[in-house]
Amino acid sequence: MNRKIFITLFVATVITMLGLGVIDPILPLYAKSMGATGIELGIIFAGFALSRSIFAPIVGQYSDRHGRKNLMITGLILFTVVSVCFIYARSPLALTLIRIFQGVSAVLVAPVAQAYIGDLTPVGKEGKYMNLFFMSFFAGMALGPYFGGYLTDRFNIKAPFYAMGVLSALVMVMVLILVPESSAIKKHDRKQPSLFKSLVPVFRDKPMIGIMTYMTTRGFYRWGFNTFFPLLAMRAEKMSLADVGLVLSVYMLFGSIIQYPFGLIVDRFPSQKVNLILVGGICSAVSMCVIADMHSLFMFLVLTISMGAFSAVSRASAIAIRTERGRVYGMGSTAGAFTTSLSIGQVLGPILFGVIADVSSIPVAFLVGGLIGLAGTIASGVFLKARTSY
Repeated sequence: MNRKIFITLFVATVITMLGLGVIDPILPLYAKSMGATGIELGIIFAGFALSRSIFAPIVGQYSDRHGRKNLMITGLILFTVVSVCFIYARSPLALTLIRIFQGVSAVLVAPVAQAYIGDLTPVGKEGKYMNLFFMSFFAGMALGPYFGGYLTDRFNIKAPFYAMGVLSALVMVMVLILVPESSAIKKHDRKQPSLFKSLVPVFRDKPMIGIMTYMTTRGFYRWGFNTFFPLLAMRAEKMSLADVGLVLSVYMLFGSIIQYPFGLIVDRFPSQKVNLILVGGICSAVSMCVIADMHSLFMFLVLTISMGAFSAVSRASAIAIRTERGRVYGMGSTAGAFTTSLSIGQVLGPILFGVIADVSSIPVAFLVGGLIGLAGTIASGVFLKARTSY
């Protein structure tokens, strides 16, 4: 493992995710101030995930053949521009379009960085290094919401967007200077199948189907939670935006803390990967169901800690299996498929949550989301149990 590259991409990812996380507690309220309905709010959040679900496997496959560094730099430049665009948005439609482009920029950075680290990961150490790297995602997302809520309370609702733009520009400079091109890029020749044909085996692979099933349903309720928790919290108890940001940060923080230790456990007990996915996924989904009926900051914190910790338990195994399949199909291709499955859930979750919130109530939306997560975890176990070794 090249420590210099690993540390650079780790720090760069923390800062990027911090930039994304700062808008989590304020975007729903920002959209509501423009008159967005529950369904429109769901569409705004889904726009980000929709573009990721479409472009992630294509970008991943392209990076396997043509390189990763330039894609990351392009994505970070676009991310900086998009951050400024948020400030000048005047309608829910404008926010939706901006979120779509933000999703494109995210696809050019996060899955490509994952693939780069996958290139560097030694065989048998997938749990250790990939989950250590994934801590960067959740560390940044853990710090971001509280930072965003604080900036809004201290200055105004547009301050987090300025912060996101500055942080993205800093990361772009870091990657440009410190990260070389990956040495694991496949040589492109005329005998290789097209980008789309190359992706077909990835989506037919049973272990990958199991991982994608889990990630789709997890993305469904997780993104619904992100979208509507600020509104649930404000209805249940008078809380400041900093308090809302604190709950979201605690969720990410515990997900980050647990991620690495369970990565080591996955390497030590590889035969338990599927069981860890099932236990973590079921407990996390049940926590989501219970949140629907809570009314205090303390209980929100307890249950989001449970969600974050158990999600990390299952995610550690899912990432290890995905990385192992990446040696068969290409790291970029499997990282792209992983991101696409998560993004499909993130598209559908906010929209269905919005429909349920408009027709019934926000707590009912949370309950339905948790039940879908529970069903998806069980279904993923069926595909993964079909193959006992990876």
